[in-house]
Amino acid sequence: MARELLGALSRQTGDFDHAHDAAVVTRVDARSGRLGADGPRPVHAGERVLPGHRDQKSVGRLVECPDTSSHGGYRDDEDLIASQRVYYDLRAPDFGDVSAPDRAVPGLMHKSTVRALVDEFRPEGEVLELACGPGTFTRELERYARSLTAVDSSQQMLDRNQRESRSDRVRYVREDIFTWMPDGQYDVVFFANWLSHVPPTRFDDFWSRVARSLKRHGRVGFLDEDERASEYDDSLIVGGVPAARRTLRDGRTFDIVKVFWRPDDLEARLRSRGWNARVRRVGESFLFGVAEPPRQPRRQRWPPERGARSG
Repeated sequence: MARELLGALSRQTGDFDHAHDAAVVTRVDARSGRLGADGPRPVHAGERVLPGHRDQKSVGRLVECPDTSSHGGYRDDEDLIASQRVYYDLRAPDFGDVSAPDRAVPGLMHKSTVRALVDEFRPEGEVLELACGPGTFTRELERYARSLTAVDSSQQMLDRNQRESRSDRVRYVREDIFTWMPDGQYDVVFFANWLSHVPPTRFDDFWSRVARSLKRHGRVGFLDEDERASEYDDSLIVGGVPAARRTLRDGRTFDIVKVFWRPDDLEARLRSRGWNARVRRVGESFLFGVAEPPRQPRRQRWPPERGARSG
């Protein structure tokens, strides 16, 4: 199904109308990504549903948005990820271009803030950048890294990154990050504007892969939009997965995974998985986090050293 969808999405020429009379509003738990206990409720004709509107009765932890899974042709998160993959490959030439926005309010961070955060994090040693995109952060990471490996699933993004970075010190790898396996261990793993594109059901698997790619005292740095950015987005639920709609310069539209984390929820979830994580807000709509992996027990030497107690 995902392969068939790739062809259909790359050929589509227009948006479908999702402002139907009997829309469905679904409550989604922002921490787990699962449907809330209240389940879906119908929205009557003429009732307005704001994208990313937060339910005040749920202490800010639930989000209401239209469920368009029956209209998008998606059967599971793999189909939505396929749509996301096609979109970002086609978007590569215009990514970051404010004259060709893909949504009402572009989620762009000022270059001075990007540099300041990298300076604060100091990604030294052997560095791995996941979902490197066109190179906004690659160029900043390279200032500190002894070696830098940049991974992305989009060849168009990698080509643009390499063209604009103009560096022979960056190793580029094309790999689907959802199936990627580390080819070594690194002092630092960094990803910007990626975690929000990971479906909640794949959160643990992704972080397990990150942990396996780190050296013993390695660190992770990450940046993304937080839940405040949902105010500016066309949020929806696709096949039970938080999503958003994006538009190319030529008018074609695609649905992508979009999970708007609250910093405290994200920090709590990582800590519950053993990560030593600290996540904070940055600016008006971003979060920035640093995490160290769960501690692994030391392997006991065998045979025991002479003089060691036993029994």
